[in-house]
Amino acid sequence: MRKLFCFVLLAATLNLAAQPLHTPTATKDLTLTLPDGRLTLSDAGASYFANLSLSCTDSAYPHFYMERLKKSQDLQPPEKLWPSFYGCYDWHSGVHNHWALVKLLKTYPKIKEAAAIKDKLENSFNADNILQELKYMQSHQEDDFEFPYGTSWLLKVAQELNEWNDPLAKKWLKNLQPLTDFLVEKYIKQWPTIDDATYTGDHYSSAFGLSFALDYARSVKNTALETVCLDASKKFFGSITTFPLVKEPFGYDFMSAGLLIADLMRKVLPQADYVVWLRSFAPDLFTMDGIPTVLAVKHLAVHDGYASHWDGFHLNRIWCLNGILKSLPPNELNPAIKKSWIDAQKEMWDYAQQSIGKGNYDVDHWLSSFSVFALEGYK
Repeated sequence: MRKLFCFVLLAATLNLAAQPLHTPTATKDLTLTLPDGRLTLSDAGASYFANLSLSCTDSAYPHFYMERLKKSQDLQPPEKLWPSFYGCYDWHSGVHNHWALVKLLKTYPKIKEAAAIKDKLENSFNADNILQELKYMQSHQEDDFEFPYGTSWLLKVAQELNEWNDPLAKKWLKNLQPLTDFLVEKYIKQWPTIDDATYTGDHYSSAFGLSFALDYARSVKNTALETVCLDASKKFFGSITTFPLVKEPFGYDFMSAGLLIADLMRKVLPQADYVVWLRSFAPDLFTMDGIPTVLAVKHLAVHDGYASHWDGFHLNRIWCLNGILKSLPPNELNPAIKKSWIDAQKEMWDYAQQSIGKGNYDVDHWLSSFSVFALEGYK
């Protein structure tokens, strides 16, 4: 049957989208250096990205979405369709910027933006708003709305709230529960029916979707969802012998297809088995000759539009490498290899930050939250 879709781009004016959100902060002021050389956000960095995420989560326009029109009333503005996650250009970016706000408030509770973040989250996680979000998702299952990318980010939001011992977080998690319950049921039914993985670094990445769903399952102790995620991960990726990291990114990928798989499998395999698997999967990560090749930053002069995917790709590589470092035995990497990984991460960070916070909505609507996840998401 032929399906009719309406692709909608809503914008107030192009000039509005181009205005700076706030005065950019020097990149060096955004981070502190951990004892092992890795970066973490400073208080100034937390405030900087909180401002960016607050700004875009409140901005309904410009907005892109794909909507199946069945009747004239179906074409509505984003804030009517999605009263919680209407901002940041598209639904999934709205969701992962909410994750960033939760993470920043939880980790840096004394930043000056804390009150504004609480107000925003109180509105977004309002019980009635979440029920409206659920209603939309239930009515768009034939299109697999936002599966697995946006839906797995939603589970990551719920996980972050679940692991925060705070009265507001508990209330927000309870209000979010109808939507997360719906997604859990969907995941338990759907993942076993998928025969082939999508080996990409885009919205259809099977590794990304399974990784965040597995994190959520373990956080809330949902053994049924955990089993489904483990079975699918082993089926799709357990027997892979090697991956061409040097050829990434593929097409318009904005994440690292290969390192997403590596980040997932550290959560799936016992540590000793994972080390064997990873050394086969990505042998160049373990040699001084290979690291400069597979972790090279290919600098582009332009960072907007699809070129900004290159920035997201590097931020995603940082978060995957941080996760891998967390899971490897302490002495698995010799000091020179570990330093090379960390030096590569710093170069990736500095490159990506050249484009963020400069008033380009193509960039700021999603790379703020990717920046936060790169340095804080693995913790």
